[in-house]
Amino acid sequence: MHDVPGFEPLAARVYVAAREGAVDRDSGFDLAAMVLDYQPLNPRAAELADLCVQGADEARIAAAARIVLDETFAPGFAEEPAWFAALTGALDRVNADMRATGLPGIARLVDPERSGQRAWVETWDGHRGSGSGVFPASGKDPVTALEAVADEAQDAVMETIWGAWPVCPAHTMGAHAEVRDGTAVWWCKGAGGHAIAAIGAWGQPA
Repeated sequence: MHDVPGFEPLAARVYVAAREGAVDRDSGFDLAAMVLDYQPLNPRAAELADLCVQGADEARIAAAARIVLDETFAPGFAEEPAWFAALTGALDRVNADMRATGLPGIARLVDPERSGQRAWVETWDGHRGSGSGVFPASGKDPVTALEAVADEAQDAVMETIWGAWPVCPAHTMGAHAEVRDGTAVWWCKGAGGHAIAAIGAWGQPA
């Protein structure tokens, strides 16, 4: 519902309040009513509206609001600044691989549009990847964060050096960031596929 006028700022306010465990009846009802305007058969929104009309306590309203928001709202870095910090920490590990492979600089995570809805990896000379950026929710899980940032960093680096990076030492093939057995690794498709190294540990046994 990001294209519904007025929904995003209302949802953002309710999201923050719900995370703290207390949503007032007016805000909860406004959220439910706006969702029901566009999704009149949404049972979760109807339940939230009923709780607000019945005068339920703010903790119950918050719990119901979280369910509605899970379906209708994607929080950004403004609502979840810890996710940006997690992605920045993941990039520190990718930068370790840049140094280990002899690249002349490192990368940083930027939100150039200040939208809070996605970030890009920018290399030492200002190049960014050609992908869609890194979405905030990638920062919820450390492994997902590492894979997402590594994938975006790889794209940005290749735009910078006009070549593959990183490259499998054994097969001279470009590697890819993947999650294997719960670990984010640089994966080579040569010889049937194998992990070159855990992301952030280039040069060490996988």
